[in-house]
Amino acid sequence: MALKLRRMVTIAHHIPGRIRLKYKLGILAHLARFNAQEIEDGLASVPAFKSYRLNHATNSILIEYDASVVPPAVINALFSEADAEAEKACVALGQLVETNGVNR
Repeated sequence: MALKLRRMVTIAHHIPGRIRLKYKLGILAHLARFNAQEIEDGLASVPAFKSYRLNHATNSILIEYDASVVPPAVINALFSEADAEAEKACVALGQLVETNGVNR
């Protein structure tokens, strides 16, 4: 499901440690199906995740992360239009979780 939702966001700006994503309004209907706490717990489980800020006025989300733990290239690949590239990034992120533990 998450890989399909990536098609509803685009990278607006990305510097190591900070990425701003623009989202289509349709994503809100998809996200409403999930428990907000489950989404937050999922984000918190990603190594190096620091924070996020949702801005409904600009239809964007700002995510801050530790670029020394999660390489910016992996973040870029997560939002790639190429399915294979995004899937590889998910695997890489999963390996980082195993290697670096889960944030709490």
